Amino acid sequence: MSNAAFGLSRLTGNSPALFPKILYAFLISAMLLAGIGPICGSFIPFDVLHAKARAVSATGQIPFFTFDFYREIQVRLRLIGALNVALFVILALMHAPVLRTIERVLADCRTLGRDIQSAVRLLPAVDLVVVPLLVVFAILIRTPLLSQPMRYDEAYTFLQYSSHPFYVALSFYNAPNNHLLNTLLVRAAYLTFGNQPWALRLPAFLAGVCLAPSTYVASRSLYRPAGALFAAGLVASSSVLIEYSSNARGYGMVCLAFMLLIPLAAYALRYRNWAAWFLFGIVAGIGFYAVPIMLYPFGGVILWLILSALAGQPQPPFRDSIIPIFVSACVTMLLTFELYSPALAVSGPSSLVANKWVTANRLPTFLHGLPLSFASTWRDWNRSVPLWLSFILASGFFTALILSRRCSRFRIPLVVTLIFWILPLVFIQRVIPFERVWLFALPLYFLTAAAGIATVLEFLLPRRHLYAVMTLIALAVSAFIGFRVTSTHSAYLANDCRGLDAIVKFLKPQLKPGDSVAVVLPSDIPLYYYFQKEGLPASFINAPTSGRRLVVVNEAAGDTVSRVLAATKLPGDAATARLLTKDDLASVYEILPQKP
Repeated sequence: MSNAAFGLSRLTGNSPALFPKILYAFLISAMLLAGIGPICGSFIPFDVLHAKARAVSATGQIPFFTFDFYREIQVRLRLIGALNVALFVILALMHAPVLRTIERVLADCRTLGRDIQSAVRLLPAVDLVVVPLLVVFAILIRTPLLSQPMRYDEAYTFLQYSSHPFYVALSFYNAPNNHLLNTLLVRAAYLTFGNQPWALRLPAFLAGVCLAPSTYVASRSLYRPAGALFAAGLVASSSVLIEYSSNARGYGMVCLAFMLLIPLAAYALRYRNWAAWFLFGIVAGIGFYAVPIMLYPFGGVILWLILSALAGQPQPPFRDSIIPIFVSACVTMLLTFELYSPALAVSGPSSLVANKWVTANRLPTFLHGLPLSFASTWRDWNRSVPLWLSFILASGFFTALILSRRCSRFRIPLVVTLIFWILPLVFIQRVIPFERVWLFALPLYFLTAAAGIATVLEFLLPRRHLYAVMTLIALAVSAFIGFRVTSTHSAYLANDCRGLDAIVKFLKPQLKPGDSVAVVLPSDIPLYYYFQKEGLPASFINAPTSGRRLVVVNEAAGDTVSRVLAATKLPGDAATARLLTKDDLASVYEILPQKP
C-alpha cells in the first residue's frame, strides 16, 4: 500500500479505495442536485417570486419583474438544470476514468504537501523573518485606510447587493460593479460585524495583505530567488495596491488569484502533479468569480504553459503536459459556470458577455483613447514613487526580459505571453479599459523588475553578498515608498468622495420636514449609504419641496451649486446660496426659498 493510500485509509477508517469513491459520489451527487434544483425552481409560481422580490426591494416596487421576465428566468433555469444533468450523466458513464483521476489527485496531494514542506525548510532563514515582517508592514500601512469615506462603487455594491439576501446579491448582475466573490464576502462580513466601512472592506484588505507573500512565492517560482523579497516589498508598499486593499471591490482578489496561479502552474508543469493542476483550475475559477477580467491573466498563463510545453520545458513529451492543461482549463470553465449560474439564470448571459456599460468604441476613438489609458495606468503604478526609482524599476523590468535565459527558470517569459494574449483581445473588444483593469499585472511587473535588478547586481557583486544586498534593498525601498505613501496620503487622496461622511453627520440634526438635499453623481450613492447608516430617511435626497434646499457640492467631481441644481432639475437661485459647512472635498450650501 502506498503512503498516500495508507494516509487516506486512516482518514476513512476503511479500505484505501473508499475515500476516492466517497469523493466521486459527492461530486456526482452535487452535479445531480445542481441539475434538479434549477429545474424545480423554474416551477415556482410567478406570484410567489414576485412577492419575494417586492419584499426585498427598498421601495416595494420592481417594474422590471414582469411576466415576460419571469418566463425568461424559467427557460434559463431549465437550460442550466439540463446542462448539469447532462454533466451528471457524463460523469456517471465515465465512472472508471473519473475515479482513477480522483485517486491520482489524492495521491499527488500528499506529494504536493511534502514538496511544500521541503521548500519551506530550504528557505533562507532571513526570508522566514523578512516575509512576515513585510506582511506586518502591509497590515500597518493599510489599516488606517479601512475607515475612510465610502466611494461610489463600494456604496453601490453594498446598497444594491450586499445589504440584501444572498439569493438577491449573487443573482442580479445588471451592473458591472457587482463583483460576485467580493459581494459574497462583503455580505458575510456585514452579517458578522455590522454596517461599518472597515468591515465591508475586510475581504479586499485580506486579499491585499496576502498579495505580498504570494508575490514572493510567484517570484521564486519564475526567477532566481534573489529578487523575491524585493518584489514582496514593492507590493507591500505600492500606493495603488494599498488603495485597492481598502476599496471593497474585487480587483485585489484577481491580483491574488493571478499570483497564486503562477507558482501552481510552474510546479504543475515541472512535476506533472495532478493535485497542482486541479488547484490551478479551482483558483482560476475563483478569480473569474471575483471579476471576469480574470480572462486576461488566465489566458496569458494558459498560453505560457502551452508554449513552455512546446519548447520542451519540462522534458516529458508535449502530450503529457497538454492533457492536464486542458483538464485544468475545463475545471476552471466548469467552476466558473456553476458559480455564475444564479446570475446567468436571473440576469441572463448578456449581462456577462454583452454588458451595456462596456461597449466597443469606434476604431479611431479606441486608438486615441488606449494610449491615454496606458499612460494613466503607468502614472498610477508609479504613484508616490520618485522618478529615479521608477526609471530603475523600468530598467530592471526590461533587463529581465532581455536576459531572460540568465535570470528566469523558464525559457518563455510569462510577461511576453501575457502581452501576446492581451493585446489582440483588447483590440477585438475595442473597449478603452479603466486603469484598475490592469492592476493584476502590477505585481508581475514588480517581480520581473526585481529579478532584472538582481541580475544586474550579480555582475557587480560577489555571489555570496548578492542575497544580503537585495534583502537590504527590499527593506529600505519598501520602507521608503511606504513612508512617502503615508506622508503624502496618496492612497487616501485617490478617494474622490472624501468628506461626505462628515457632511451627513452635519446634516443629521439640521434636516427638517420640507428640506431637500440636492446631490448628483458620483456623490449621490455614498450619500444614500451614509443616510442609511445614520438612520436618516432617503426621501430627503433630491426631493421636490417648497422648504429650504441644501445643496451638496463635491469638488473632486467638479460640482458647483449651479451644476447640482441644473442636474437635479430642482428650483433654486444659485446666486443666493450660502455656505453652511465644508469638510475636505464636500461642501453644503443652503438656498432659502424665495419670498413671493
